[in-house]
Amino acid sequence: MNRKMMILMVAVVATVLPAVAVADVMVTGSVSGSGVMAMDAFTVQPGSNYASAHSSSGFTWTASHINESEILGDISVGIMSNETIYEVNVLDINFSSSGYFNLTVNVPTVLPGSGTAEFPADSTIYFSTTPFTLTASGISSTQSVSLSNPGSTTLNFHHVTPSTTIYIAFEVGAGPYSGASFSLSGVFSS
Repeated sequence: MNRKMMILMVAVVATVLPAVAVADVMVTGSVSGSGVMAMDAFTVQPGSNYASAHSSSGFTWTASHINESEILGDISVGIMSNETIYEVNVLDINFSSSGYFNLTVNVPTVLPGSGTAEFPADSTIYFSTTPFTLTASGISSTQSVSLSNPGSTTLNFHHVTPSTTIYIAFEVGAGPYSGASFSLSGVFSS
């Protein structure tokens, strides 16, 4: 390489290098911000009769809430092949603000297209805004969904407030079952 070309390259590098170094310094720094955690619109927790139902019939609620897009928990409902089980006031749904709450119960079929559910006949989940009472004729309730029939049912609770509690009860009929399952999903809007 000739001397003129070498001097030109040294001059270009000497000119560009400080600009790059200054640019690096200008880019560095820190960014700060603040975030506000929004409270959960609703929570599911053990009800007043949870301990009794857990010890006598194996009813279990395992909370696993991490964020609002994940499953809130798992429910295990006791089933006996020769008698009906009543599990009353075992779960509560509570609210942190006022609004509308839609609760969907989905009961899958045993085999797709078979039209039968996995729960024994006369199995029902009940919902009420007042605590349940168990009478000779069954569970008193304002809304219920059969777990014996496959399908999806949405229940509407209008004007819930932080003082509203939705109580949950189960009636699990006597009879055979095969891996019975259902899902609950809730949507809160203000």
